[in-house]
Amino acid sequence: MTLPSQLFQRKTLMLAILVLARQLAAALAIDLTASMAEICRTLGANRTSVYEQLQRLLACLGEFAKARPGRPPATAAPEPGDERAALRLTVEVLEYRLQHPGAVIEHRQRTTYADAFRRFVLQRHDHWQGSLQAFADAVQVPLDTLRDWRRDDHAEALEPQDKQRPSVPANASELTRQIVDEWMHWIGPTRPFISYAAQYFDLSPALIARLMKILGLIRPRRRRSGCRYRGSTQTLSPATMLVTDGKWLTLELLDSEQTLYFNWQGIVDQTTGCDTAVVITPQEDATAARQAYERSVHFLGGLVPDALLHDNKPCYDDAQLRQTLALYGTDMIPATLGRAQNKAILEGAFGLWQQRVGTLRLDDTDDDTLLRSAVAEMVRVYTAATNAVPRLELDGRSRLQALQETCPTAEQRQRDEDFLAQLKADHRRPRRREPLPESLQLIEHVFERFDLAAHDPSGELRRYLATFSTAAIRRAAAILAAKLDHHLEHRFAHRYLAQIIRTQQDELDLERAADELLELCQRQHQDWTQGEEKHFQILAEQHRDPAALVASVAQRAAFGGLPLQGAFWNRKLLELLRQADHLVESVKKNLVRLYEAPKQQRLALLDLITAQQQGIR
Repeated sequence: MTLPSQLFQRKTLMLAILVLARQLAAALAIDLTASMAEICRTLGANRTSVYEQLQRLLACLGEFAKARPGRPPATAAPEPGDERAALRLTVEVLEYRLQHPGAVIEHRQRTTYADAFRRFVLQRHDHWQGSLQAFADAVQVPLDTLRDWRRDDHAEALEPQDKQRPSVPANASELTRQIVDEWMHWIGPTRPFISYAAQYFDLSPALIARLMKILGLIRPRRRRSGCRYRGSTQTLSPATMLVTDGKWLTLELLDSEQTLYFNWQGIVDQTTGCDTAVVITPQEDATAARQAYERSVHFLGGLVPDALLHDNKPCYDDAQLRQTLALYGTDMIPATLGRAQNKAILEGAFGLWQQRVGTLRLDDTDDDTLLRSAVAEMVRVYTAATNAVPRLELDGRSRLQALQETCPTAEQRQRDEDFLAQLKADHRRPRRREPLPESLQLIEHVFERFDLAAHDPSGELRRYLATFSTAAIRRAAAILAAKLDHHLEHRFAHRYLAQIIRTQQDELDLERAADELLELCQRQHQDWTQGEEKHFQILAEQHRDPAALVASVAQRAAFGGLPLQGAFWNRKLLELLRQADHLVESVKKNLVRLYEAPKQQRLALLDLITAQQQGIR
């Protein structure tokens, strides 16, 4: 190995290295005269890695050897003006943090910065004349963090606007008003504010969170609800429509350690939930369905049901099965695709069986007939017990009693027949919409732009997505482009695009409803937007400069609010931009920097502004 020549000129440096090597050898109990391979084996080190570290060490020593003892060379002293500017900036940042406690939150291993503080720092950097390191020291933000902020920022600054003060009842306590005052000065996330306010006011975090929910500062989670099955509000007479389906039953034979499977072909009454037939077969097929139907007719005492609801398995399209039911006078109605709720009355019974009974375990010392009869007997006991349980919705009667005692009138029978005819027509009517020509052209462009055509060779997905509006497709394409730049894998891009288009269409429908509501309010002279109009007049008086006014309206629109409020500010923003189109690009860039506003709302505004600019809205 060739040593750098400058090392030989620094004898004191080389002697210092030798002294250090001897001390290290003594500490590690190694012999410096041994070969490198032997030393590496003794210490359990990789020889290649040792030589790599040696090259790095020599490079550092080469730079070190160039330095000379004594004082370092004098550097240019900073200008007095630079020091004063940095000091003023530091004071300004500290005052901002003092007024807004949530601006910078220091955790054990990291520090989080509020979006408003991030914007505040970037605005100050727009007018900074010195180096980036000096600016980072002045604002007390790590240099790497500041570089990330600048890398993600390509817009002019927006002056921060005060958030809207929540409506506080007139009889609210003084403590409530103090908490609201602290919230108005808070610019960080909501969760840290709850901890901060709880400690500041000596209250529990749960009490602070409850108060914020009452004031509308925290939105409660919404719970979804739905019906059991389609048409559940329609009450049919008992024995009018039966529901059939199959379920696999597991049977474990203890002696031979075998596992067998049987099909439970069940039929229940749609109105009462009463089990009318139980058939155990090797598999779910047309024969099992026919046997279960015939037993149901016998169970009902010869009463023939008007309809039999089934799922969309191919076995229910069997010609012989349909001919048998047609002879009885029973119509077969398929359940809606993708909606198991149609057969909820029977699916629930299957779920109860799985919870209460589960796998059957029998001794297999008997023949196949005994096994099958044993399974059938256990299911019969289960369904008999279910039929005999009193039901609250049946006025205390059991399902079996309600089914046996039914005696519908002629009017009720006619209503039931009309409903079944309409139900069958609705379920068989094609529900697919035709693709829109302009949407189809746009979605073809999106698939070509992101190279997604290979995931949809038949074009079926593109024709389906073309049934949505062009605005939904544009917004979804913008979101997809951002996701592909980060963590979304390309092989899932077409699925993600389909889901986002549906979500964006829902957002557009809500925006359309909000616009319609605003029009109705104005036509009916209902002064629902008086407060928003007054707020706009205040902004117009405060900001005489059109650019500042447009920036304030854009920020107010970005935070949305109630649908009616969002529609008002969206309309005001578009009106102002039509009068000052030279501010369009500035407003669009400013919306990107408004980090604390909802991302979905900002994307919607960008789409509205761009659509108006291109004349396509």
